[in-house]
Amino acid sequence: MSAAPQPHPALAEILRPAHARSARFGTCPQAVWQPGHGHVPRGVLGATGDLKEVRAILVFAEPGGVYPGDSYPDAGPDDLLAATIAATFQSFAASRDLFHRNVRWFIDQIAPGRPFAEQLRSVWLTEGRLCSVTQEIGGLRDRSCADRYLARQVQLMPQATVVGFGGKAQAYLRALGIRHVAAYALAPPGANHRPARPSWEAAIEAIRRGPRD
Repeated sequence: MSAAPQPHPALAEILRPAHARSARFGTCPQAVWQPGHGHVPRGVLGATGDLKEVRAILVFAEPGGVYPGDSYPDAGPDDLLAATIAATFQSFAASRDLFHRNVRWFIDQIAPGRPFAEQLRSVWLTEGRLCSVTQEIGGLRDRSCADRYLARQVQLMPQATVVGFGGKAQAYLRALGIRHVAAYALAPPGANHRPARPSWEAAIEAIRRGPRD
């Protein structure tokens, strides 16, 4: 498989501190640093060209649980960020599970008829919280990650439509005062609910209508 396309350097600069094993990582009590077992900040992808090309910022709650065999190098922040992006890219390219397939479908509606690697110029995929948590379903317990990283990412792309997938992602965005389109989660169980597809279609239409006012 070809190398994963890397995000714009301005986004990498924002995310770099989250991928450094330092005292700052311990700000969130739920964050776990176990690179050999897949537990590192991860889940971002896209914005591989000029940031002005990004039409949509897709915000999810947090990365799902690690897969068996997931492992990352306990390396410097640049190498670790590149490794997590490569793994995320491979999961989406292979449509690894329902979440990845749904995201691919959503992106296909925004940038149809283009290879996945090229579609990533048009979207930025990110998380309200950059690490997995034990309890994926439920309310917010800590928004320090969103405060530190998500707000700054969104500020770089004011022309893009922000979509919050699921209640937790939307709660992060509301707390930050970020205008967004609310949609059902693209992962189960939310993705299995009857109103999910109509909410995704409404979000796609909002993106097609163009930049925010």
